[in-house]
Amino acid sequence: MRVPSPPVRTRHRTLLAATAATLAVLALGACSEDSSVAAPRVSASATTAASRPWDHAPHARIVVVGDSISGGHGLTDAQAWPALLADEHHWALTNLSCDGAGVAAVGDDDDCASAYPTLVKRAVELRPAVVFVQASSNDLGMDDAEIRSATNQVVADVHRRLPEARLIGLSAIWNQDAPPAQLAVISKALRKAIRHEGGQYVDIGEPLRGHQDWMQSDDVHPTVEGQQAIASDVAAAFAKDHVRF
Repeated sequence: MRVPSPPVRTRHRTLLAATAATLAVLALGACSEDSSVAAPRVSASATTAASRPWDHAPHARIVVVGDSISGGHGLTDAQAWPALLADEHHWALTNLSCDGAGVAAVGDDDDCASAYPTLVKRAVELRPAVVFVQASSNDLGMDDAEIRSATNQVVADVHRRLPEARLIGLSAIWNQDAPPAQLAVISKALRKAIRHEGGQYVDIGEPLRGHQDWMQSDDVHPTVEGQQAIASDVAAAFAKDHVRF
């Protein structure tokens, strides 16, 4: 027995229903894709802003204990990396960095003729909220045990004299070449001492590595561009390590 074909109107309704169902499935799939694409994203700038250490430190009184690199040797004071960051982020900065100084090495006679212990004494008088201590290549060539002992004493002295201050240690900086092996010993000594006293150590890497054009003619001290590169790497390292002060 032959089954009669459905009326034309019924066939049209069936076709329309099937088409509508197909379109609904496609629409749901499209909505699903759109929702993932349109999902809110945190921009790179927002991430950086959320993790910057200076968001809660406008006008914070900060002292730097460092060497000729953090002091901006051969440049103006305003061109050194600590001043660049302080100017941009409104820190109240005093840079006590001294040419030739280290935890044990005594600075140049025509500058401060002091090692870090004397710089720390000067820092105490300023009653800072934050103290940066920069590991220095000026201590190269000294006995490793002497470096560790002197570093421990300097950092412990900062903590004892300024117990409320935030203590931030920074790794040593070398020029455009591969650093000597002992530079890692110097930085490691500071890292251990800083952490022992409850501070935070930040490895800023080697911002000048491979950039001869960022070095002054003495091949030791960075140019303006080199100081800017250091400032950028310090800021990035602070953000990466979630430094707060």
